[in-house]
Amino acid sequence: MHCPPGVDKTCRTIVGAGPSGLVAAATLARSGRSVRVLERNHEVGHRYAGDFQGLENWTTSRDSLELLAALGIEADFDYQPFHEVTFHDRHLDHVVVSSAHRPFFYLVQRGPQDGSIDQALLQQARSAGARVDLGVTATNAARGTIIATGPKYADGLVTGLVFDTRLEDQARCIVSDRLSPAGYGYLLVWNGRATLATCLFRRHPDWRSARESTVDAFSKLLPTLRADLREAKVFSGCGSVFPDARYTDEAGHLFVGEAAGLQDAEFGFGLRYAVESGSLVARSLVEGFNYKAAAEKIFDARMRTAFANRLMFEALPEAVIPMVLRRGAASAHLHARLRRHCAPWAAKSALSLVARRLLSPRRLGYHDTSCHSDACSCVWCVCHQDRAPAPEEPTGPIVA
Repeated sequence: MHCPPGVDKTCRTIVGAGPSGLVAAATLARSGRSVRVLERNHEVGHRYAGDFQGLENWTTSRDSLELLAALGIEADFDYQPFHEVTFHDRHLDHVVVSSAHRPFFYLVQRGPQDGSIDQALLQQARSAGARVDLGVTATNAARGTIIATGPKYADGLVTGLVFDTRLEDQARCIVSDRLSPAGYGYLLVWNGRATLATCLFRRHPDWRSARESTVDAFSKLLPTLRADLREAKVFSGCGSVFPDARYTDEAGHLFVGEAAGLQDAEFGFGLRYAVESGSLVARSLVEGFNYKAAAEKIFDARMRTAFANRLMFEALPEAVIPMVLRRGAASAHLHARLRRHCAPWAAKSALSLVARRLLSPRRLGYHDTSCHSDACSCVWCVCHQDRAPAPEEPTGPIVA
């Protein structure tokens, strides 16, 4: 796998046109480097059905849009800040959590359509001068290749519906182990479009029934919802939520995003990790610093904290969740509390060792059909080549 004949010998190859790969491509191209991105699929965002995701805005003091600007990424995709979320417990009792100033997250759309963050990053990479070849499979990765192919295995799953709706804009979340084992169900509505889904962080005997149970629960909360679901489109995706991070290998490959094992182990919000790692690997090549050392310094402590928080969340009795939600809703400084919750602590670092041993071995057994290489040794093929895909196979990464 090489850049085309006649191209500068310093041309950098990137495998995978997800957010991390496209950010890396745009950053390198803007610095004057020759870049070629290879994407096996014929469009970006192929794993998504136009469903909504949240670009989280609580783990650090820097606003997510400010972070994108600092990384040279234009926010020229459609987005909507959400300052309020309604949480429901297993009995569907609710509390409203709100923030008068800073939004909890920015709602973005995933997929190949105009206005999505995937399509916007593709156009930014191409406008910067990167060559992005869609529908091209990588055959072998030379030393120095940036690997942005997504997750290596599946230990989390999201399944849901996207649809047009008459509901007003809103964000709702149901925290119930009966509906979503170790996870949560969510409804996101913006400008007449909606995503309703359940995230499962533990094996479920029938994840399709979990989706239907979540639909039933939200229908009880919103009686007009059923009428909107008649033309709904089903989507499902799986991905790696409890990975071990790796930034390089002995062959000299550089890993970013979910291919590097960068994911939020607590609740599955991974977009910030994707764009940050894509920018970091590109800057390391331009400025000459050690990518692995820099990535370990920036990401590892945050990952350890997320693992510890995930273990504590799963150990929390379901009967206690309403009290936790009420305390959060009553807090006048919720963003500060959330940042402290996500900040690295020595105790959480120690707890993360236990969490990794307990959580990392989880595998759901689903096969990702989006592998980029016919001779792949690191993404799905070797790990799952002996497993037949299930009907209505999830093919995308876990999302929130």
